[in-house]
Amino acid sequence: MKKTNVLDYAKWFLDNNLDTPRNTFKGNMKLQKLLFFAQLISLAKNNKLLFDEEFCAFENGMVMENVRLEYKNNLSKLLNYSGNDLSEDDLEILELTKNIYGSEDADTLSNMTHQFEYWKKYLSLSNNQFDYKDKRKSIVPNKELEKELDNIRDVLDAYKIMNSEEFKSMEELDY
Repeated sequence: MKKTNVLDYAKWFLDNNLDTPRNTFKGNMKLQKLLFFAQLISLAKNNKLLFDEEFCAFENGMVMENVRLEYKNNLSKLLNYSGNDLSEDDLEILELTKNIYGSEDADTLSNMTHQFEYWKKYLSLSNNQFDYKDKRKSIVPNKELEKELDNIRDVLDAYKIMNSEEFKSMEELDY
């Protein structure tokens, strides 16, 4: 079996119709942000990367450039991609990502990625005096993603509480 890569995870989000609206700039942008948050959730929850590929810091947030281009230029190939079967741990991370972030639109998710200092740092590094972006300088090393996981851990804790039996039983109380 070949190693799981970012296209395997992108395919899962596509199969779950989370790139809305499909075959648009916004659909692609939403897919990018879901991949980013899935990577952060994996780091926060399991202390390991979901995939090895590195993100780029672009104007609209964190982007997996190979997936962005495949979606933009060859969506049908991506939709028909037959990758690896995902592990139970991987599926748990993807389901969490879907449940927490899947109902948000592309712009909201994009704005959420702008809170990360490494996005700001590498976006700034990629700019030059001629108002042209150097994509090579926008690459965010995966090690950087480990630096700002407290917010994601807080989100996971809140999600766990909101989905606990104790919390659900409190919702049923009639005052």
